[in-house]
Amino acid sequence: MRGNYLKTIKVAAVSAALALTMGGAALANGEVKFLIPGGEGGGWDTTARAVGSALEEAGLAKVNGYENLSGAGGGRALLSLISDGEKREGTLMVQSTPLVIRALTGVYKNNWQDITPVATMISAYQAVAVAADSPYQDINQLVADLKAKPDAVVVAGGSGRLSLDHLTLGLIAQASGIELDKLRYSAADGGKEALDRLLSGKVKAVVSGVGELLPAAADGQIRILGVTSAEPIPGLEAPTLASQGLDVVFANWRGFFAAPGASDDEVAQYRDMLTTLTETDAWTATRATYKWEPLLLVGADLDAFLAKQEQDLGQILKELQ
Repeated sequence: MRGNYLKTIKVAAVSAALALTMGGAALANGEVKFLIPGGEGGGWDTTARAVGSALEEAGLAKVNGYENLSGAGGGRALLSLISDGEKREGTLMVQSTPLVIRALTGVYKNNWQDITPVATMISAYQAVAVAADSPYQDINQLVADLKAKPDAVVVAGGSGRLSLDHLTLGLIAQASGIELDKLRYSAADGGKEALDRLLSGKVKAVVSGVGELLPAAADGQIRILGVTSAEPIPGLEAPTLASQGLDVVFANWRGFFAAPGASDDEVAQYRDMLTTLTETDAWTATRATYKWEPLLLVGADLDAFLAKQEQDLGQILKELQ
């Protein structure tokens, strides 16, 4: 699928360059603003700021601010994008798999069809980590304690219940034969807060995106026990969950959405800008830094992808409830 986009990249590059000079609503004066549904340090925040930085480095846009609008597990930002559509011209909201999950579980009254899909950019893997001085040396030791004394093993995530991090913990428990209703999940507002709980000893482990855990791992504050990729991630000294006997392979898409009612021209400008970005050295370096895999989807392909994911995630969410 990615090859189809590569064939049109020269056209996309010209289109994006023209869009920046048109002064339209989408990129007036070549500027774009990012709406982030969670707190600082989480996956949404990291992605938006990394994309914005790469856009500026590549000369494709000027970032007119990052707005962290936390609340309701991301629902506050979603509602703002929908209800304040006219005020949100020139704004892209970052989102990910939780957009689908929280609509399915009723946390969000709206879903992806109520806003305007622009593009997915990356596929990011999840990870389980513990404090550097934790007695757990591998995922199986942690799982053994989860089985034996679930009340004493609290695991934090950077998002609410029935969210991506909670779902990841559920997949691990399911693969280990642990009753999902026995899990103790501590929901935090963003990856930074989840890590703070881990480092202060309030929880035994944390589930988050690999990219969000990398800085603390590099500083020696935490150890990553396992990642949800099928194969080891290049440059990351952490085993996969699968290699440790757990049948858990899972990736989280991240991408961008515009307000409902965005014009075809506005959406086309956004898509051209982001498509062009994926072929720049700045974006290649960014992906390498955060261990992100490319996942460029736009148009009908993106709509079909989102519709299918709604079906695929249903069963595990029913069990977690």
